[in-house]
Order: sequence, then structure tokens, then C-alpha cells
Amino acid sequence: MFLYPALTIGFLFVAVPLLVHLINMLRHRRRQWAAMDFLLQSYRKQKKWIRLRQLLLLLSRIAVAALLVAMLCGWTGGGRALQMLGGTTTHHVVILDDSYSMGDSSFASTPMVDNTGLAATAYGRSLGALQDLTRRLVADEGNHQLTVMRASRAAMTVRAGSESGDTAADLSAQTISGDGKLINRVMSTSVSPIRTDIGAALDLASELISSTPADTTYLYIASDFRERDWGSAERLAASLRKMPAGVAIRMIDCAATPSANLAVTDLTPVQDVWVAGVPVVVNATVKNFSASPAKNVPLQTRVIRYGDDVIGVDATRKYSGTVESLPTMMIESLPPGGQVTKSFQVFITQTGTHAVEVSLPEDSLKIDNTRSCTLPLTDAEKVLIVSNESGGDLQGRSAYHVASVLNPGSQVRIGAVPDVKPPSFLRSATWETLAAYRAIYLVDLPEINRNTAEALQRYVQRGGGLAMFLGSEVSATSYNESLLGDQRTLLPGLLTEIVPVGNDGAVKNKADLQLGEASQTLLSPLQSAGEAAFALVGLTQSWDLDLEAELDADPNAGTNLENSAEATADEESNVSASAGTRGTSNSGNKGPIRRVLDRADGLPFVIQHDVGRGRVVTVLAGLDGQWTNWPGDPTFVVFLLQTNAMLWSGASPPTGRYVDEPLTRVVSVRQYTGDAAYVPPTDEPPRVSIDINAVETQSEGASEPTLRFEIAPEEMVIEGESNVDDWLRPGISEWSLIRSDGSTEVSPTVGVIRIGESDLKRASSAEISQSLLPTEVKFVSSDAWSDENQVAGSSTLMLFLLGLLGLMLAAEQALAYWASYHSKPAVASSPTVSTRGSAL
Repeated sequence: MFLYPALTIGFLFVAVPLLVHLINMLRHRRRQWAAMDFLLQSYRKQKKWIRLRQLLLLLSRIAVAALLVAMLCGWTGGGRALQMLGGTTTHHVVILDDSYSMGDSSFASTPMVDNTGLAATAYGRSLGALQDLTRRLVADEGNHQLTVMRASRAAMTVRAGSESGDTAADLSAQTISGDGKLINRVMSTSVSPIRTDIGAALDLASELISSTPADTTYLYIASDFRERDWGSAERLAASLRKMPAGVAIRMIDCAATPSANLAVTDLTPVQDVWVAGVPVVVNATVKNFSASPAKNVPLQTRVIRYGDDVIGVDATRKYSGTVESLPTMMIESLPPGGQVTKSFQVFITQTGTHAVEVSLPEDSLKIDNTRSCTLPLTDAEKVLIVSNESGGDLQGRSAYHVASVLNPGSQVRIGAVPDVKPPSFLRSATWETLAAYRAIYLVDLPEINRNTAEALQRYVQRGGGLAMFLGSEVSATSYNESLLGDQRTLLPGLLTEIVPVGNDGAVKNKADLQLGEASQTLLSPLQSAGEAAFALVGLTQSWDLDLEAELDADPNAGTNLENSAEATADEESNVSASAGTRGTSNSGNKGPIRRVLDRADGLPFVIQHDVGRGRVVTVLAGLDGQWTNWPGDPTFVVFLLQTNAMLWSGASPPTGRYVDEPLTRVVSVRQYTGDAAYVPPTDEPPRVSIDINAVETQSEGASEPTLRFEIAPEEMVIEGESNVDDWLRPGISEWSLIRSDGSTEVSPTVGVIRIGESDLKRASSAEISQSLLPTEVKFVSSDAWSDENQVAGSSTLMLFLLGLLGLMLAAEQALAYWASYHSKPAVASSPTVSTRGSAL
């Protein structure tokens, strides 16, 4: 084995002494000379002895030439034979930090691009360090075993419930062979889009080290040592203390001084009724993770439309949909650590799921410069308004206040189609009946029976929106029993009594309505105006709620609801993938209570809380004008539009998922077949589709079964699947579904990275060493590590070769003197003539 194989051509120099000898032989000429007869007779007697001396001299000169060339080529010796003789076993455990900050391409002091084509990124340098280590171990004496583990695989393995280091490791205690091909598969890997630290990898490595017998164990941690992970290293220090005694720890620093880095940290459509033909506002947030300000940064935006004209996946293009570039937005200035949110409108007239993407110019960390989201657009949908108007007048004042805001007519399109019904409509309503409506408004209903309450509970848990206006006709006892009894949570608290608004000195100079602590959820457009926005709103009385008390459960009730709740939990596990960027809860329990509006005396007036995937808004006054004139004030229009948008969003599909979360798609068994294809995102076409088969599921209480497509990357790691990286790529990917009629439907889905790895600030090695005490670690840069390994494997052999070369040179001189003719010292009385000639 040679460190510099190209120089082995120098071994041709070994033939030079032999050529010189042959050339000298050709110079010999026969001449008759009587005086030489005496010398020839002496030569014939000693011919064999002379030739032996000449042969030894020739061989010594050949050996000198061979040793010189071997030293220049970096000969590493016969490693395999030495290993067999050595008898010692050394276990080398390498942990590669492949979190996406390792894709940092900041300029290093010695940019490294070797013959493997590794780019000068932190992760590329970590792979180079692994390669250098392997080369040295091939040449070293003894038996060497190698374990390589990537931090992302270890984290996913632990999250999947496995504690096996063998499962997470790319190589597990593999004996190093002489050809060095053992690490080829690891060398072909790239940085992961996962955000993680190396804590899980350290825990699994500790288990592997304990279970692998070895005379000596070395642990190498190749990382970028960022401040976010290593600035407070208590958890990592605890993991290192679990290592068996005697493990030598080497920290290989692969990162360079951070360069400028900006990141798109969020891209989300504003909470609204996402309806085709209605403009949708999208917010893009950019943060400066650099130590210097950024100026005049362009933010490019584009829309990818998936209309009816997209009938199949086009593998030759990056997207199958139609790409439309929007005007570029300019970020004039962004201070260090600062962030800014830019808003832009997207107008699409076709229903379906479309995609939006924004991107920044490339900088030191490429992966966080682009972010995407989907935009699911439906057609106008119905909302149910149930109002209690005297005399059965369904177009009475209360219903009109709601319907006129949601459907103002003329050329204004909100996307909601109000459907006004009398209270009798709810008496026989089931969950299936209510599911046809995107939101439900109950206005001053006297009472709600338990069957209706159960249907409403299931409706909201599955993503429906419910708004209740409680006026003078409401029965507090009926509401508490039906909406809070049997473990239902449709009211934020117990409805107690009607309380007049006082007029004492404490409230006399205040507006009757005050913005609550959570007013930004439903009244964000009025935040800047404050309480002055409600200066013309009057309030005389409203219901009071006890937000702390709970209704005593009926021991004879609840069985049916418990069964229903189990069915709901089953069905919600079949709803599409996690919200990713929106983060909704799938629990049926009551979520946090948010006070949107308060009375001047501090009592609540408008309250919002979550139930499962849906939302409930409770207004403690009616809309008939008896208690308040709020429905006639412009602020009520703002409130109702914001409320309608929020109620709709609970049932909206997620706009993205984190790349390490399960990829799920649930479709109707009547409309689609069980075969589909998934096309991962890629920077350069052509794209490769992956076939996936659905599992038919039947939830308890559901009217029909569904088809569920699901891929869990964590489970793929446990099962040892080789294409896990395809499912982890961030960006816009595509589903290709086959409808029951044989046609193909193409729709986008988006995977996004978790925020946090973009901060490239580094922790100092001294601080890390101090925080890891009493564990002793040794820090070395990747460049110094490379230099050390280039010479470490052959340093002993080089000294041996150097000594052998000195001996051979001395032997060559001795043999040259021995093989030459020398005269005896001259005598003055009888001078003689001596002849000296070299044998070569």
C-alpha cells in the first residue's frame, strides 16, 4: 500500500544500476598482451569469488534505489501480515454529525476537495476525516474494527422506540480490510435535512462499545460544534459520562468561521377562507443569522398551479404544475439577528391544491434559503346559521347580522354560502348532517338537547368550527348540561348568570368593550387602534362564565359519548398528516381558553378555545340589539370575518409537514384506487417516482372505509430501508393518485425543515472541554487531523526504512571498496606500478 500511488513509477529507477553494469560489460575489448597472461591466470583462480562480490555490490545498489523510491511513494508496509502478528484489537467508533448545519460551506483555511469529489462543506470535511482515519488503520499493526454512526439516523432510531446501536449504525464493528472499500457507502451520503444533536448517537454508541470486546477503544466525534448544541452541553456531558472507562475521545472540528447566512424561517398562508377566486395573503419570514447586517436582499416568489390541465407527473421537469413567477420583493435592511415578515397576495381561480415557494440568494447554508407551502383552495362552501327569531322569521335581525357579513352580495366574494335554519333543524341533526357545513353559527337558542350536543362535539373534534351567541333566551341549565355534560367541552366554562355592566368610577371612562389578552387571534386588524375602536359600542349586560368550575358528571350518562369519542379518536388518526407548519391538536380535550374581548369591568365577553381539531367561539350576548349595539358597529364586521376565517381553518388540510414526520394521505375508497406514486423533490430532473400501496381502514362509526397511504421515515430506518433519504428531502413533492374512473390526479405536498440549525455561531473548544469535565476530550481541526493521519500510519515504518537506507548505503560503500583492486603501500627502494579498476 502506498500513500502516493502515482509515484510508484519511480521503481523503474531500480533498473539503473543493472543498466550501468551491462553498459560497462559492453565496453570490454580483448587485446593480446603477454604481461596480462599472469593476471588472467590469477583471475581464473578467483573468478567465482570476484563475481560474488560484484553481485553483492549490484544488489546493494538496487536495494538503495528501491528504498529511496519506496520512501518517496509513502510505502505503508504489509499491513495484513502485521495485523496477524500483532494480536491486539482496537475498536474505532466514529459519530458523524450530519444535521443540516453541517452543510455550511463557509470558507475554510484549507478548502478540501479531494479525489472523492467532496465539496468544501463541514460534512464533506467530516467524511474526509473518516477517509483519512481508514487509510491509516489499513496500514497500522493489529486488528482494527470500525463503527460509523450518523446523528440523524441515531435520533430517528431512538424516536422510533429502538435502543439498538446496530440498527442506527451504517457500519457496526466491521473489520477493516486492506482495500479500504468498507466506507464506500458512507462516503456516498450527504448532509441530512434533520435538525438534531448527537445525544442519541452518543447513547447508542455507548451501548455498542459496551457490547463489543476490544483491547482499546477510540471515540471520534466529527461535528461543527455550534453554540446552540454545545454552548450548554449538560445533556451531552451526561451521555459521555456513560461511556465505559478507558475510551479515548477525539473531537474533530469540521467547521470554518461562519460566513453570512439568511434563512426563510416561515411561509404560511394567512388564516382565512381559502377559496378559489378569492385572494389569499401569504406571509414569508426571513431571519438574519449573521453577525453583520444584510442589505438589499431579493426575495423571489413563485406559484405552482396544479389545475385540470395537469393530468400526470412530468418527470423531465422540476414540477408538473405550471410555474408562475410573482414580483420579487426586496428586503432593504436586516440587522444581525433581526427578522422581517413580507406579505404578498396569491390569486388562483382553480380549485385544488397548489404550491407557493419563496427563495433567497445562495449563501453559506443552502438548505434554508428556500421554503414552500401548499395552498388548498375549495369552492364556496355552506355555513349553517341557526337563529331563534320570534314568530319563526328566519330572516330576522340576528340571522341577518351574520348572513349579511358572510355573503354581502354584489361583486364581493367571501366564499361562504349562508344557510339559515330554524332551531327545529338541530333536533334531528346527526354528525353526517352537520359535516356538510364548513362552520356553524348558533344565535340565541333557548336550549340544546344532548343528541344535538353529541353531534356538535364530534363535528368540532374533526375540524369543524362553531360560534355561539348567547342572548336573553338562553337557558343556562340546559347549556351546561348538554354542552358540558358527559365529558363534552363545547363551552369554555359554566354559564352562571346575567350580569349588568356597572357604571362606577373604575369603568366610567373606559369603552364598554376592551381588547383581551388573545385579541390578536380574532381582532388583529384593530390592534393598532386599541380600545378607541370600540368607542361607539354600548353594552348593558351579558352572561358570566365560571371558567374554573366543572359540571358534576351524571353517573348514568356518558356511555354513548364514550363510544363516540373512541370512534372519533379512530377517525382522527386517519385524517391527513400532522399540520407541520400549523400545529393542530388531535385531542378531544378542551384546549387553552383565550379571552378575545372583555367588558370594561374585567368580565369576559368573547372567548375562544379549541376542541380536538376544531375551534369554538363563544359570545356572551345576543345579536337582537337588546343588550348591545355591537352588531351595528363596523368592528363587528371585522370580528365576524376573522372568526369565520379561523373556524374554517380547523378543517383545512395542513400546508406542510416536517420532513422527519410521517407522510400520510387519506382518500375515499369510492373515488380512488389503492395504487399511487410519490415523486420526491429534486434540484435537477429527471425525477424518480416511488410506488406506494394504500391500506384500507374502517373506523368505528364511519359510513364508509378509507384508503390510507402512509410512509414513516423512522420505521424505514428501523427496517434498514436504503431509500430513506428520498422521503426526507425538503421541498415540493407530488402525489400521483389513480381515480376510480382510471384518470390520474396530481397534487403537491410540501416537506419543510425544522428551524434552529441556521444559527451558525460556534462554541469554543475551551468552553466545551470545561463543560464536559471530568470527561477528558482532545480537540483537533479537520485539517490537522488529515495531516496527522497522512503520516501517522507510516511514521514507524519510515524511520525503519530510513535506518535501513543508511545501512544499505554503508554496505554499498564497503562492498565497493571490497570489490575494487588496491595496491600495497609503495616502497622507496623498489617503486612499483599498481592498477586499480572498479568492477562496475
